[in-house]
Amino acid sequence: MPSSKLGPFHLDTVTQGDSRTLIPLLPDQSIDVLVTSPPYWGQRDTPGLGTENDPRVYLRNLLEIFARFLPKLKERGIMWINIGDTYNTPNNWRVEDRKYSTLGPYKHGLSPNNSAYIKPRLRRRAFVDKSTPWLKYGALLALPERLLVGLAELGYLYRGQVIWYKDNPLPEGRCRRPHRHHELIYLFAKSEKHFFRVKPPVPSVWCFPNEKLIDHRHFARFPLELPKRCIAAYGKAGPDVVVLDPFSGSGTTGIAALELGCRYIGFEIDPQQAAASSERLRHHLRSLEIVRSSPPSLNTAGLGSGSSVQHHRSSAQRKDQIVHQRPQIEFDW
Repeated sequence: MPSSKLGPFHLDTVTQGDSRTLIPLLPDQSIDVLVTSPPYWGQRDTPGLGTENDPRVYLRNLLEIFARFLPKLKERGIMWINIGDTYNTPNNWRVEDRKYSTLGPYKHGLSPNNSAYIKPRLRRRAFVDKSTPWLKYGALLALPERLLVGLAELGYLYRGQVIWYKDNPLPEGRCRRPHRHHELIYLFAKSEKHFFRVKPPVPSVWCFPNEKLIDHRHFARFPLELPKRCIAAYGKAGPDVVVLDPFSGSGTTGIAALELGCRYIGFEIDPQQAAASSERLRHHLRSLEIVRSSPPSLNTAGLGSGSSVQHHRSSAQRKDQIVHQRPQIEFDW
């Protein structure tokens, strides 16, 4: 029977705490795949990463976390990071700001209930340091690129990036810069000999939409399709594959891992989020167990020919394959 723990941590659940203190407790070389989207700078109002006044401190804190993770990654494991950039401007969207907006069908702002207004976020100020040229007002700070260089200096092997093209990007008002319709997902490893799917090859552009938020307790949730593709790209699946998200949030990476037959560990600093996402994972795991333990039912009453029986069997098999589908994998050993 597969173990229910990895070191001190229960599998397929979320542990509440700071990743900086939890990651060192993982056994060395115990994680196959890390998939995460760290809090963006100045985009959250809860304690933890992303609330720093100075973006340089934010980068140092982020690099400290990934430095502690490096020995925990298996020699042939991979790490995916989805992180967005930030303009060095105030972040203070409010409902009353609608009167200045050029968005919406009548160019007078979005709906008052739009997440752009009601999403809880830090009232960030621009951080200007005249002695540091890249910290000018209005500059796109290139935080992901600075993170990439820092991770390479820590010893990570940078293996490439995927462009996530959003079918339904968040609207942006009138501004003298390109409107953002994409985010980047960065791939790292310890060694060039890491596992990876080679057939079919993993493309460098993924097109899928943001998910509509029904549960507003976690506004920064990335769509399930993102971690599913990242995990499937590893080229291995099964209960011996352990997936980690050190910024677990609503647990979406965990849902993806469970659906692909892998095990999961999540870390989340927010107690309410940790409890809610653990319950979400438990509910999803129960649903998967029910589906996988139930044989496909077939009522052949009234079927008059063998071809009809075969047709219904094929339909049932196709439905079952959809539930149990796994990526077609060719290992690159």
